[in-house]
Amino acid sequence: MFGKRSNMKASIAFGAALFVALFAMACGETVVVEKEVIKTIEVPGQTVTTEVIKEVQVPGETITVTKEVIKEVQVAGETVIVTKEVVKEVQVAGETVIVTQEVVKEVEVIKEIPVEVQVPFEKIVLKEIPSAPGITADNPPGSYSWPRYVPDFMPATYQEAPMLSKLVVTGQLPPVYERLPKNPLVIEPAEGIGQYGGTWFRAFTGPADGQNMERPLKDHMLYFDTGMTTPQPNIAASWTVNADATVFTFTLREDMKWSDGEPFTTRDVMFWVDHMLNDEDINPTPPAWAVHGGEMLKFEALNDLTWQVTSAEPYGLFIPLMASVIVAGPHTRGDSGDGGYAAAHYLEQFHPDFVGLDTANANAVEAGFDNWATYFLNRNHLNANPEAPSMMAWMVTESINTSRWVFERNPYYFAVDTAGNQLPYIDKVVLTLAEDLEVLNLRAIAGDFTVMGRHIDIAKLPIFLDNAPDQNYRVQFWRQPESGIANLYFNESWIPEGGGAEAEEVLSFAQQVEFRRALSLGIERDQINEVFFLSIGESTGLCRGFDDPNNPGKYYGEDDVRLDPDAANAILDGLGLDKKDGEGYRLMPSGARLTLPITAIVASFEDYPGMSEMIAQHWKKNLGIHARVDSLERSLASTRGQNNQTLISIWESSGRDAVLITPQHLLAVAGGGNPDRLGMEWYDSGGTAGREPVSSFVSAQQILYTEGISTSDGERYLEIARRVVEINCEMVNPITTVMNKPTYTAIIKRNVHNIPNPLPFSYHAQTSGNGFPETWWIEQ
Repeated sequence: MFGKRSNMKASIAFGAALFVALFAMACGETVVVEKEVIKTIEVPGQTVTTEVIKEVQVPGETITVTKEVIKEVQVAGETVIVTKEVVKEVQVAGETVIVTQEVVKEVEVIKEIPVEVQVPFEKIVLKEIPSAPGITADNPPGSYSWPRYVPDFMPATYQEAPMLSKLVVTGQLPPVYERLPKNPLVIEPAEGIGQYGGTWFRAFTGPADGQNMERPLKDHMLYFDTGMTTPQPNIAASWTVNADATVFTFTLREDMKWSDGEPFTTRDVMFWVDHMLNDEDINPTPPAWAVHGGEMLKFEALNDLTWQVTSAEPYGLFIPLMASVIVAGPHTRGDSGDGGYAAAHYLEQFHPDFVGLDTANANAVEAGFDNWATYFLNRNHLNANPEAPSMMAWMVTESINTSRWVFERNPYYFAVDTAGNQLPYIDKVVLTLAEDLEVLNLRAIAGDFTVMGRHIDIAKLPIFLDNAPDQNYRVQFWRQPESGIANLYFNESWIPEGGGAEAEEVLSFAQQVEFRRALSLGIERDQINEVFFLSIGESTGLCRGFDDPNNPGKYYGEDDVRLDPDAANAILDGLGLDKKDGEGYRLMPSGARLTLPITAIVASFEDYPGMSEMIAQHWKKNLGIHARVDSLERSLASTRGQNNQTLISIWESSGRDAVLITPQHLLAVAGGGNPDRLGMEWYDSGGTAGREPVSSFVSAQQILYTEGISTSDGERYLEIARRVVEINCEMVNPITTVMNKPTYTAIIKRNVHNIPNPLPFSYHAQTSGNGFPETWWIEQ
């Protein structure tokens, strides 16, 4: 923070320099003073004022004190009273949480103020913080403390972690300046320069929980800023786009290296293009993002550092996709053959183009795989194969297929902080298996984890807050704007295993907007919000805040997210579902009971099986509708979905800003079959697979999506994104229950620094990756 004042007209200038840092250890708690206030001091002939505002942080709370005299200072025969003002509030992730019982902690500060007379100053600097060009020492008023990429600045020297220095001394590693690229990524941390060392402890739920560490490690070519809106350099140092958004030119960092020290060049991009993207054994269906205007994108290496991507038609969304989870990198996409690049020097030994088909297959069988392609994808599955080179801040050293999944710092990671310290700060990440989410949350309550937001149960928030002081952690909410946390998606092309006339009759109702509207009106959302989310969420719809021009004062879909059993039953009766069986359940015209199967994934972020059972009870009580909840493990649920065997699924959704980047939740495009699985296959294949969408709503969304990913007009892009979501509201698909609840309730040890607060959450920007965990550090 910088403070200053101009020299007064009087011949004698008075200077008072104040540097206050309070580190009080009381009951094992750390108290940090960030800002201070000193009252006006009068000196004959002039007035000197130093103003600051004081905030003291203690575990779980922020304390400021109300008018309390601390020290009297005698100046030229006058008494000057130094005061501090304090008000107490408990803060959780930038939000105020009111609790019924509080322990008020008093922090006493007594500070002598040295007074010097006749010391001429042009200005007084209270505190100087070394800063790289363009970096401000503190945030502008009203801004957030977020990390940021610093362009056009290179530190004068580089430093490395002590654990790596030892390897340099023994000759096992080259010096840090030889390991870094000539133009490393420079990141300004959220709070300040960190310290090396420590282990980040977490938990995971098994081999299907890869996103647990794919999110924070972000080995993408480009990446989003913390605010999730602006793509910025990552592995690629720069890029350019031509005027009509058809030619994209990317440049890598010079002398950048893989985690094993081998050079990273455009050869690794073209290896992925030639031997993975265009190999039908690896990629029988190319990823949707790699096809535009009905043609595959064309990739060309111009030299070792620069390559070009050409699209047949304007592709305005391509750069955001490159920064997002859709393209991502091999850590996220490698096991499916995607990711935009791959370690050519390592993977060639498994590919028939380099060793021959017979040898490649023989090696695969010897390793226990059916053929070379499955073995190749396993070797490119970074979470499962510690031998695979990577570009992440931490590299895998123990596989996700064990009970202990471990990462250690990558000695060749390409990023530094503004002081030249090679990142990451933390030495190691250790995740222990917790197949039972209840056990995982009990361990979180007990303070076992360093930073953990994934799988944390918000229903246990009161217990977390009660235990936070003793276990030395804080609670922080990571919210996703306009997000639905528990939506019911209706697949309008559902064909269950075995099919049959009864299933077709059920589907004929599920395809109708009025039927879905009736189901929506029969849900008691406030109960779901209260039981599962402590009433922190909102009982509202996707289009909250979207003005409806046809209904002034309302937003799209507002009438469909209220509880109104009378209206719902009238709709159902009018659809021909006016007869019931002996148990009170509605019968279809054929005489068969109407049964709606809901697929709910177990051991997920939320208690989807529990919410589904509650909704089923609501439908039974309010509507006479029978619902069956199928609670499935995630990989089995995914397989059923891909086989078009899921009618209703319950899952989250992204907000409007990301709907075209990650459309898989709300649209029948780009691999997302929630509203219409076969309609998605038809669109993605260009009409060669699946069948045309049943609903005109789905078709309209597909047309808008095609335009949205092409346009380079920002205003038109936002118009399309809004209209796409409005269509979801009009078609009442999905049916929303609770919106805008904190997506992650993060449990963070109080000695962990540089975590942005608030940290916006999204799938497309892979939170917590947009918080730049490589800059987080653990105070020892």
